[in-house]
Amino acid sequence: MLMLVLLHAALYVAAQRQSEYNRQGDAAMKRFDYSAAKIWYEENISSCDTHSIDQLTSIWLADESMRMSMRAVMSRCLDCLTNRATEYNDTTSMNKLIQYYTEGIGTDKNQTKVDFWKNRLTFFRNASSIAYEKTGKPSREKMKMKFFAGYSGSYYAPYGLTVGGVGRFGWYLRYRTNFSFQNYTGDSKDNTLIGISNNLLSGSTGRTKTNAWMATGGFVVMAAPSFYISAGGGYCSRERLKEFHTRDRRDAEPQGDVWARNIEKGTFDGLALDLDGTFRIGKVLYGSLGCTVLDLKYISGNAGIGVFF
Repeated sequence: MLMLVLLHAALYVAAQRQSEYNRQGDAAMKRFDYSAAKIWYEENISSCDTHSIDQLTSIWLADESMRMSMRAVMSRCLDCLTNRATEYNDTTSMNKLIQYYTEGIGTDKNQTKVDFWKNRLTFFRNASSIAYEKTGKPSREKMKMKFFAGYSGSYYAPYGLTVGGVGRFGWYLRYRTNFSFQNYTGDSKDNTLIGISNNLLSGSTGRTKTNAWMATGGFVVMAAPSFYISAGGGYCSRERLKEFHTRDRRDAEPQGDVWARNIEKGTFDGLALDLDGTFRIGKVLYGSLGCTVLDLKYISGNAGIGVFF
């Protein structure tokens, strides 16, 4: 649970910082303080923030004296644009790349790459035009699927794995557990074993354990270049166990300790429904936050972190 809270807090702080850096950068731009604006915007380039890339490009074009100090950050902007254009067929990024290689922004001028991105841009625009003529609707370019894997935990089952693939649409599979697999021999209620022999007496030892696991899968939709929404369903099980002493009713001789499933509280199995938001962090990392509805009665917060590859 602590890990989930810390991850949630880290993602929230990262989003707030990104917004604050852009706000500070925009304020510096209004004062034409390009040096200060550059410092603020470059803080967001690790996450390939679109607004920061656009503003840094504007600074490069507006003040030639800044260019020497900006080559490193503009090279990182170039990497972000190349990734979006290559992985997502993003035509806006293709246009930017044509500008970068034409004017030598953060790199050397390169007419070969200008021609390459112009041809690629023309291809997708032509494909869009042909699709529009045939269907009357704008086409949506195909996007290469990227695969991902990572840790996924929840309140009831803190250890798990999520794998999947995503382009504009995708899929995921997820398994979570609390790594408790205690066997039990029967059920209990009101701190009493149910269905035991009339020759036995029982009493709780006070020890408890919980077996929990859930397996789900579903669909992923790219809602924004760095944000995905996933929804799906599956099966969940949670068994609340108690340990009992048993002894012979006739001579009070101990008969051993047994585990039993408490059917009064905390035990359930049934449908599990997921809803998550996943944030892409840079080129390969991601973090996710969401919840799972268990047996249509309980809500379990969940979170995860992993990589694209």
